[in-house]
Amino acid sequence: MSSESEVVEPKKRRTRIEPEMRRKAIIEATMQCITRYGHSGSTLERICAQAGVSIGLIGHHFSSKEELMLSTYQELTDQLREETRKFMATQGGTSEDRLLAIIRSSFRGQIFNEFTLTTWLGFWGAAVSSDQLRELNKKLYADYRKELEAVFKAIAKDNGTKIDAKGAALTITALIDGFWLEWALDHQAFSSKRAEKCCITTALMFVNSAEPLAG
Repeated sequence: MSSESEVVEPKKRRTRIEPEMRRKAIIEATMQCITRYGHSGSTLERICAQAGVSIGLIGHHFSSKEELMLSTYQELTDQLREETRKFMATQGGTSEDRLLAIIRSSFRGQIFNEFTLTTWLGFWGAAVSSDQLRELNKKLYADYRKELEAVFKAIAKDNGTKIDAKGAALTITALIDGFWLEWALDHQAFSSKRAEKCCITTALMFVNSAEPLAG
């Protein structure tokens, strides 16, 4: 036995976060492949190469390519919602401030960029031929429109007016999507500030033209 005290380093404990980190890395690699190859061209082999993992490891986290794509689309949406939430937290507290913050967040660099919009465009195209993606897309958009509708209703309540909140939410959602789609296809068509201004002008038209409640 050595006379010198031996220092035994404790074994590092495996944490449950490691699998989740690998799962997120696979999802990020899937987004990058969709941006480069589109949805149909994003094969498991290409995703594996991008993520630096084996197909077996992907199979450990996702039961099929369809599940991987659904998880990726959900993750993309969650990221965008989180960016919107963080931006809204820095803005004013009135209902109208919330509406403007939602619109402005859609055209900030953290969201309005080539990678995000090209990935989103890939999922839009894939939803046409995938029942599961179409159902997920339907739910995500319904949730977003309900959020906008609630904000318009809150503005109407604050102002004592009557707003077509459902129609306003539908219009703003479609307008933002239109700008996203056109910019993804042609970056020179307009600036993010121009698109933001058009959406805000339209949203305020619903607010300012609202009829006062009958006394």
